[in-house]
Amino acid sequence: MNRNRLFITLNREREWQRCLLQGLCVKGNSIVPTLENGSCVMITGSVDSTEHNFCWRNLQIDAQLDDNIVMQVSAYASDNTAVSINGRTAELDSFLKDSSVDASARLQAVDDLFKPLFSNCFDGPIDLHGRYIWIKLEFIILERRELSVNKLKLQIKGEQMVDYLPSVYREEDGENGFLTRFLSIFDGIFFDMDSAIERSSQSLDYRIAQGDLLRYLSSWLCIEDVAYVSEDRLRERISHTADEYRFIGVKRGLISWIEDEYGVTPNIIEYYSVDKLVHEGRDKEVYHRLFGDNPYKFFVLLPEKTFADTHEANLFMDKLKRRIPAYTEPEVVITRNNTILEKHTYLGVNSVLSGYSYANTDVGTRISNEIILGGSKDEQ
Repeated sequence: MNRNRLFITLNREREWQRCLLQGLCVKGNSIVPTLENGSCVMITGSVDSTEHNFCWRNLQIDAQLDDNIVMQVSAYASDNTAVSINGRTAELDSFLKDSSVDASARLQAVDDLFKPLFSNCFDGPIDLHGRYIWIKLEFIILERRELSVNKLKLQIKGEQMVDYLPSVYREEDGENGFLTRFLSIFDGIFFDMDSAIERSSQSLDYRIAQGDLLRYLSSWLCIEDVAYVSEDRLRERISHTADEYRFIGVKRGLISWIEDEYGVTPNIIEYYSVDKLVHEGRDKEVYHRLFGDNPYKFFVLLPEKTFADTHEANLFMDKLKRRIPAYTEPEVVITRNNTILEKHTYLGVNSVLSGYSYANTDVGTRISNEIILGGSKDEQ
């Protein structure tokens, strides 16, 4: 089908600044409530079609609206921006933004101008004539819920099924004839469906998707715990998915995953990094007792208080096992912030734990009474 529908769209901050707002405010490129409950009203500035006696066909509203919020839509169209208010002639746009008059008084003064269109839906006909049009949205909030108005789209040129018929049908029937009005029923079905299909690719963009759709897209990438993660966090994780899968199963990937999930930097010790110490090192018995001789086993050293409880530690192990190569065996070691030494220690200024130090005895060397030579096998 030919895409010959044209719209005037209001979706920018400077356009919202021209609106009369009561109980609402401009936040970025959207309008959000300032009240927890009650009535909120907005009236747009004039929208110019540049054509006298123009027929405004349809209005589409892009808004986030909960079920317990009632929305009523009305509009006013005219070939002139001047109106009679309380017996005086005033320019409507200027009056709506006149801060010297209370907002409630301004709303009451222009209330009779607006014709009700529809309620509680985001798409409906206008069928008003005039070069200029003003849109009024009224929200009744029963209790504080999510509400934001993101976009208003006014259709200025339509695509109709009758346009595809021979001209004889259009000439005899006219714009408001029975055939045109009858086929308009199918216009709303087929053209809206065609538009939805055309925009379907946008639904797969994780930067735009929200709510259940965003979590559904996350499940395609096998992202875990999507039900308990915020939408901003999900978008961040999706954006890093390619890098995460590129390094999955290797040391770099595991370190990155643990840092993102738990906010700590692990120390991962693989067998090949201690293999020489186990077989040739001076403390090879110690290293063998710590790291064993299994080449497929590695150790993940995490700081104390990484996990709140045993259940969280078990969940970590389940996730870790899904991210490592087959036939490898992980072992998690929780390192403490301090070490308690058994029995007694005799430490001098330059003493080193778990290391070697050499002493030279020559003429003039004195050994104080605090130095102990020999002792048990453990002390040696």
